[in-house]
Amino acid sequence: MVAPFVMTRSMEMFRIITAALLMAASFAHAAPVPAPAATPTYRCSYWDKAGDSVETLETCVEVRDGKLVFLPALFEKTHDVDGMSWVGLYDYTREAGLLDVDYYVRGPDNYLPVLHYDNGPDWFVEGLVRSRQNGKIGFWDDSFKNRIPAQFDYAGQFKGGKALVCTGCTPQREGEHITLVGGEWYYIDKSGQRVSEVKSAPF
Repeated sequence: MVAPFVMTRSMEMFRIITAALLMAASFAHAAPVPAPAATPTYRCSYWDKAGDSVETLETCVEVRDGKLVFLPALFEKTHDVDGMSWVGLYDYTREAGLLDVDYYVRGPDNYLPVLHYDNGPDWFVEGLVRSRQNGKIGFWDDSFKNRIPAQFDYAGQFKGGKALVCTGCTPQREGEHITLVGGEWYYIDKSGQRVSEVKSAPF
């Protein structure tokens, strides 16, 4: 009567030890917990206040929750005008499949993307600057407030209180040059109201 009891305890102990070994092995080979994803950073071009020249800063901005956050190193180096710094983020925009965009920056998360124009940022003319939002162009003031909604496929700078714009025009490459064809062309005033027509497209 003793032998069956001893055999049963032995088998039970064997099962417990085997289970413990299998559990330990499963923990040892479990997939490691992934480390938190690194915050993407990008370099930028900027106007250096020490050398009064365009320089490159390798770590200039981070992307947090889909938004740009400009880093302190930029503000230590960049020359600002009227409290705004110019920054070119061409690696970032090209990676996103966008046209080259420049930024006017007032603080870490206070910035305005503007058209890349004549090898640099579009500049403020008569108090307004052009910005492309969702594929359309509008006008913003130097406090980064939108003054004329982004609704144009092309918009020229203001001159004498008027800007030439078009809706429905499309780019067409002709050799090394790109022209705009078709669409409706007209002039607007600084409130965004149409003030005169253009009988034929100027491009």
